[in-house]
Parts: sequence; structure tokens; C-alpha cells
Amino acid sequence: MRKIIAVLMLTLSPLNALTAGQSDDAENMGHLAGVVLACGAYKPLYQFEEIISRYFSNTAPNQEAEKTQIELYARAKASTFSIFKDRKGECAQTIKEFTRMPIFNSELYSDGSLRLPDGKFLYPRGQKKLANGAEKIYPASK
Repeated sequence: MRKIIAVLMLTLSPLNALTAGQSDDAENMGHLAGVVLACGAYKPLYQFEEIISRYFSNTAPNQEAEKTQIELYARAKASTFSIFKDRKGECAQTIKEFTRMPIFNSELYSDGSLRLPDGKFLYPRGQKKLANGAEKIYPASK
């Protein structure tokens, strides 16, 4: 399983290098999520999905494209989970590598804006800047 997560992580590259509209990206992220779900890492998976859903929403040119990306992600996640649900061999290492991915250095704001690890902001469709009063909700302030 460790080899599979490594391959999937390599295919994902940095989040800001992904291009919305390419089904491979959504499917690759879904496959990665399926492996992590099979390992039972619900909290990091939830955080990953919060960020990924904002990424899909903020980079898709319209609602239909966003819906397509999310559907591809969900199908890939479900199919990979069904394959790996009984293989728990290297879950500890898989979860450790997953939570170290650069995507977890992203910041999510209350207006739906997403700040990528390289500092670039992705705003919701029609929004040109961070909304007045928008607060960082992920990662939570300590």
C-alpha cells in the first residue's frame, strides 16, 4: 500500500500546479482519498476534502465543471476504497505520508477563498479578493 500512496502522491504534484478541467487530477485525488479512507484516517481526510472541495469550486469555470470534477473525485474515491478496505498492512506509514503533503499547508477562509502553500489565493467564482471580514478557518488558529 505504501508504494501505491507514493505513486499517487507523485501524480498529484503541488496543488497549485493542477489544472481544473483535467479529469485525471480529480480522479488521482479521489484514488488517494480512497486509500486514506480505507486506512481509517477520517480527520485528515476530512481536512483534505474541505480544501479539495474549495479548490474544485474556485478553479472551475462554472458550476457544471465543478460538479463534474466532484463526481470524478467521488467515483475514484469509492472504487479505490472498495479495493483497499481489507488491506491494512502499511496504514500507519500511509497516513503519516498523507498528512505531510503540502496541501495541508493551505488556508481556507470563511468566504470560501483558498490560500495555497505558495501564497497564491484562489477566490470563489466572481470574487476578486478576500471578502471584508473573512476569517481563516483552516488551519484553525491555536
